[in-house]
Amino acid sequence: MMKEKNKMYSINKKSTARELKLLLQTNFQELVIDSLHTLGEGWMSRAFLVNNQIVFRLPKNHEGALDTKKEINILPTLINTLSLEIPDFLYIGEQENGFPFVGYNILSGEPLDEQLFLALPREIKNFLARQLAQFMNEINSYDVPTAKSFSVPEKNFRQHYQAVFQEAKVKLFPLLDNEEQEEIIRQFEQYLGKQANFSYTPKLTHSDISLNHLMYDSKNEKLTGIIDFGDLQIGDPDFEYIYLLEECGEDLVVQIMENRQVENISHTLEKIHFFTHTDNVIQFLEGLKRNDKAMMDEALFHLKAHLKNALL
Repeated sequence: MMKEKNKMYSINKKSTARELKLLLQTNFQELVIDSLHTLGEGWMSRAFLVNNQIVFRLPKNHEGALDTKKEINILPTLINTLSLEIPDFLYIGEQENGFPFVGYNILSGEPLDEQLFLALPREIKNFLARQLAQFMNEINSYDVPTAKSFSVPEKNFRQHYQAVFQEAKVKLFPLLDNEEQEEIIRQFEQYLGKQANFSYTPKLTHSDISLNHLMYDSKNEKLTGIIDFGDLQIGDPDFEYIYLLEECGEDLVVQIMENRQVENISHTLEKIHFFTHTDNVIQFLEGLKRNDKAMMDEALFHLKAHLKNALL
């Protein structure tokens, strides 16, 4: 049964382990804390492991708080519809600043990474492709009006990328040379100019299927779960492949598509390559919005590397 918060306390990026314990204990007086370890930190949240069993995830900003609220609303309705294990929130707390936070039993398996994935035998990769195809089919089949009722946003992909393109011309192009600018213009105009890119039926998507969000059981050689549903959205279902293409390559993505009986694989791949290539543009603009120089520098570095390859 889910444990509701008792009372509030706030935590920030510089908070100590002692302050985190106080946050948990003031929210959940019945929780006995024997150990506490940091699991990781992203742009939106920080994660901690309590008693080697319970993962607590705390949003760091308003956007992260909205994502957490979205997960609190919709994940309980997804649990029994998916073949992979997902977080089942046992604890829901609230900080003094109003940001919610959640706790759930750690999922079985270990997060995948590129080194582990690349070392897997082909037959195991084929099996993972079938598992991922099944997961995508399951989440894409979720009722869209119900998802909207849980505050899952719908993204109009044409409008989104038109806006990114215009913003990039003003804020990013001054940092690029003429050839780099022309290549970005070519990619955006090619994507935006094809009506077939926007003939999709909007579906619910996880939108962040990356290796570190996939839990893998090395003994039984299969995926066991998936985490981090903060980017859930309604939109182009082909966007689901973006990070798998970037991290795992075309072979796995094509296998997933074949398992899903995608009709025009070459066109879908072309579209996903655009999503992948422009992701660094979006990350740069997001870093600029947050005044996060490290985020901007990293995005610009990867963007220039991609443009260099594209211009060869």
